[in-house]
Order: sequence, then C-alpha cells, then structure tokens
Amino acid sequence: MQATTKDLMLFLMQQPLEKEWLLEEFKENKKRSLTANNYFHRLVGLLAKGEDGSFFKKKNELILHYGVQQFERNKDGTLIIEYLPDNDDYKKHEVKHYYPTQYGGEIRGVTVRAFLLLIGTHKYSSAEMTHLIECTRNECLGCGISREEVETFEEKKLMEELLKKAKEEGGKQK
Repeated sequence: MQATTKDLMLFLMQQPLEKEWLLEEFKENKKRSLTANNYFHRLVGLLAKGEDGSFFKKKNELILHYGVQQFERNKDGTLIIEYLPDNDDYKKHEVKHYYPTQYGGEIRGVTVRAFLLLIGTHKYSSAEMTHLIECTRNECLGCGISREEVETFEEKKLMEELLKKAKEEGGKQK
C-alpha cells in the first residue's frame, strides 16, 4: 500500500489496535538516463571479452561486488528467496541478480543454497549507478584495458553529469 501520511492515519484508525504493521517509508529515486546503463554494459563487455567471455557472469559479479546490497521484496514485505543449485551458475543469469546466503540443504538429492534477489540497476539512483560505473571502470583499467577503450569523449561527459547529479543527491547510497 502506498499512501500519504494523512490517508495512512485514516486507514489505521479503522484497524484493530492490537494488529501489527510493517511500514516502510517510500523514497522515490530520481529517474536517470539509460545512457549510464549502456555505458555500464559496454564496460562489462570489455571485461568479459578479456576473461571467459560470459557477459552475464561478469555483470552479476560486478553487481554483487560493487552494487547496492538492497533486496527485492514480495508485496507483503517479505524477502524474495529462491533455492538454486549450490554452484556458480547463478552468476550466469541474464535478468536476475542473486545474492548467496549461508543457508542451504538438499532437495531431491540436489545440494541447494538459498539466494536473495538483489534489486536491478534500473532502480539505482544516480549516485549508486555512478559508484558502480566508477568501480567497473577502475577494474577495466586495472585489467590493462586502455583508457581510450574505456572512455570515449561522450562517456567522459556522461561521468561528469553523473558525478554532478550524485553530489546533488548528497552522494547518498542506499
């Protein structure tokens, strides 16, 4: 349920006093350009080309290592948990970004692990995306990829814009 404080108070006044509620403040992320996502994906491609070639594996490793550690939730507020085989295949998923937990077991003879679902980069604020891109860019440079390959003129301008927006947001990360 999404409501103003006034609407929420009116609703709660009609509920039993002993009923418990899980409330979470709604914080709207300012929309950012998809150009940042495109740049991140280009950097991932450069790194993947230099390794085993698996774009999605590299993307998921970067998101897991440098991304926002915020998890998707069901409508009732509970965490989304998926049980997958206990191996590195979860890193190759094309759409979902999994966070491995220490919990696991065996289901029908297969060793599994519980995974939480990380939010996608499309939900990142400018500050959060800037952090992810900067770390990915530094990893490219650290792997010996030339600065000319990593940063075109347009991408340098994009990073300047992102850094400016991130400062305007207060540099805050979730």
